[in-house]
Amino acid sequence: MSSAYATDGFYPFEGPEATSLELIPLSIRHKLDCAEIKLHLPQWHSLGHGERAQLLRAPCGTAAEIDAYRELLNKMVDRHHAVPPTSHPLTGDEPWLTLSCWPQVVVDQCARQQLPLPAVGHWQRLGEADRHALFVLGRSKHSQADFKAAMRLFFGSGSGDQPGMAD
Repeated sequence: MSSAYATDGFYPFEGPEATSLELIPLSIRHKLDCAEIKLHLPQWHSLGHGERAQLLRAPCGTAAEIDAYRELLNKMVDRHHAVPPTSHPLTGDEPWLTLSCWPQVVVDQCARQQLPLPAVGHWQRLGEADRHALFVLGRSKHSQADFKAAMRLFFGSGSGDQPGMAD
């Protein structure tokens, strides 16, 4: 469940707050959702830099890896923070897992930023981690520049002659 665009665990558009692990990078946010855990920023901040880096590197793709990731994270947070992570079960209809249509938050964000919405086939060709990143950025009120950068990275600049934008 890794990304072809975030080979080192970070997307090129993520700022220094994410790459320094001060904020939770998108790749870890995806792993948290896969592990069905809601981690609050104070809990993240209670972890040491080495532990945060370990969570970035830890695999979280198979059922066994997801279970191990959840256990590792819970142990880390238990050592440092009085409040355990919150269980956040997946419902099975998460928008980044639905391939038949664009998530509404992405459609809305494209409209707000006057960005063309590529054909749904482009959404379908993205890997799960990349669809998750775009979904998270689409619903964020703080990451509009990152959303635009993600759209450019995944689909080109938006003109019809750019690779990835026209079917």
